[in-house]
Amino acid sequence: MSDASGIEIATDAPRQVPLRRNRGFRMLWIGQLLSDTGTQISGIAYPLLILALTHSAVLAGVVGTVRAITVLCLQLPAGALSDRFDRRLTMIICDITRAVLLALLGILIALDAASWQVVLAVSLIEGAAGAVFDPSAAAALPGIVPDEQLEQAWAASEGRTYGASLAGPALGGVLFGVGRAVPFLADAISFAVSFGTVSRIRGRFRPEKAAVRKSLWREVTDGLQLVWQVPILRAAVIQTPLVNFAFSGVIFSITLAMQQHGTSTAVIGFVQAGIAAGGLLGAVVAPRLQGRVRLATLTTTITLAAALLFGAAALFIPSPLVAAPVALALLFAPAANGALVAVVLRSAPEDMRGRVISTVMMAATALATLAPLIAGLIVQHASGAWAVGAFAAATAVAAVLCLVLPGFRHAESLTAAAG
Repeated sequence: MSDASGIEIATDAPRQVPLRRNRGFRMLWIGQLLSDTGTQISGIAYPLLILALTHSAVLAGVVGTVRAITVLCLQLPAGALSDRFDRRLTMIICDITRAVLLALLGILIALDAASWQVVLAVSLIEGAAGAVFDPSAAAALPGIVPDEQLEQAWAASEGRTYGASLAGPALGGVLFGVGRAVPFLADAISFAVSFGTVSRIRGRFRPEKAAVRKSLWREVTDGLQLVWQVPILRAAVIQTPLVNFAFSGVIFSITLAMQQHGTSTAVIGFVQAGIAAGGLLGAVVAPRLQGRVRLATLTTTITLAAALLFGAAALFIPSPLVAAPVALALLFAPAANGALVAVVLRSAPEDMRGRVISTVMMAATALATLAPLIAGLIVQHASGAWAVGAFAAATAVAAVLCLVLPGFRHAESLTAAAG
């Protein structure tokens, strides 16, 4: 059914219980925690394996870059595909594909039959399957949790991601030391477990009234047009790229500045872990912030606070204490991201959620791919402090955009109409 505004409302909405007692969300969260950790494990193992096979840092970098570009280019068509098919079935197929591929790669490595070309092919196909999985999982979320819990559910998902990024790289390094095939076999097991948990989720994960099918690229274009026409979605694709660009740039600048100063890799690793811990803790405190203030107020306050904290971080470089203000800035990120993603999901018709979320996510992350390059240039030609200060200024601009873009100011009225 649909309301007067034409936005579809599910007639079989999930019953509200605490998220820890929501079986569907619990299954998705556990499966994704393991598969995200597995992805982080293989993420560090891929370049290590290429180096071991070819002794070429250039080839290791090429594999990583080609994979990142492939995933970025697939995000829009992946969103359209997630709107065409049953989203739970799509997730299951992606998990099976990744589990089988990585298991085969592990076997080839154990038999000394893996070449760098094989590793590249597996990396690309596995990354492509992940690009299809992600919008399907995000678009399926309103069918798993009640509308009132979308903010809390997304914050919990961000906590899962931070936890995986905290444990995965270190675990990947340890497992690679045990055996070259071990990280990839571990990742294969993680996707097999995810397949098992996703298979146990119950509900309707296909739009009740799907639109007439068009060509894939025409459907991608429809998603882009909708995002630009809806004020809150347009505001999100304008403001969030700057925020992610700044956060990525600050973290990369800190790493470069500490390396330049001669800080040991162990200390740098602890600094990165401390920063990630801030985001993990933020997912725990997010429910206390969500729903109490308007989205515009929440995003403006948190973004402005991040700008000030990044400015403070610039004063600490190259001391390991630089982790404290950056971790504090990340402490508030899950609350803001959860509120924003919930509004984005509510603003999209059910049969276009995949396209909308993939468009917003691609826009949000695309600019961040330039952050390492910008950080490297500033660190090399000025200093780490100047680099962090520049990204702090970018965060301040993002805070101003929260105030001037009408989509943020009127987000609550749009959500009320959708609800």
